Amino acid sequence: MAESFFKDDKSESPTGEIPVLEDSSQAAAAGEESGKEGFASDEGRMAAIMAYIPILCFVPLLSMKENKEAQFHARQGVMLFLVELVAVLFLIDTVSDLVFKGILLIAAGLSVAGIIFALQGKNYRLPLIGDMIDKSKL
Repeated sequence: MAESFFKDDKSESPTGEIPVLEDSSQAAAAGEESGKEGFASDEGRMAAIMAYIPILCFVPLLSMKENKEAQFHARQGVMLFLVELVAVLFLIDTVSDLVFKGILLIAAGLSVAGIIFALQGKNYRLPLIGDMIDKSKL
């Protein structure tokens, strides 16, 4: 019969004791030995956590400019905050309708321009579309 991935815990009974976790100096030494990078301080770790809370993401971005880890997480947090703001704006029906209608109008205009250039035999790069094609290597 195949061995189970899960341990058979029927023989072991819980003791109710809290396991001892290694202290921060041991964890830092273990991280250095294994080559893993960690935060230099608890302040940097707290700033990195704060970076992912929507409004608080600006605090480490503006106040901890010397801490690379905090800045890394703060930049990501600000970008997530901007994405969240756009998502909230799209929850409003009139805003989302206007944006989608605007996108469709621009796409229709670019399609007409593309047809005109194709009829004239010109290879003209459409604005925005040509740049996106170059970046995506399509």
